[in-house]
Amino acid sequence: MDEPCSALDPVATARIEDLMMELKDDYTIVIVTHNMQQAARVSDRTAFFVTEVNAVSDVRTGVLVEYAPTDKIFSNPEDERTERYVTGRFG
Repeated sequence: MDEPCSALDPVATARIEDLMMELKDDYTIVIVTHNMQQAARVSDRTAFFVTEVNAVSDVRTGVLVEYAPTDKIFSNPEDERTERYVTGRFG
C-alpha cells in the first residue's frame, strides 16, 4: 500500500488502520508512508530507506539504512540517519 491514508480524515484513517490490524493476522502487508505516527501505530517491523546520489554520474540509488522491529526503530535506532528522520531532524 502506497500512502494508504494520505488525505483521509482521522475517522477514515482509523477505519483503514483497524482493517490493516485485522488483516495482518492472515496476510503480510507492506505500506510505504511518510507518516511516522501511522508507521508506529500499525507496523510490526519498519524499514528506513534513503536515496544516495553519485556525485560523478548523478545516478540516484535507493539504500536500505535499517530494518528492525518498529519499537526499536522509533526508540533506539542503530543508524544516526534513522534517528534523525524519525525525530524530524532530517527529511
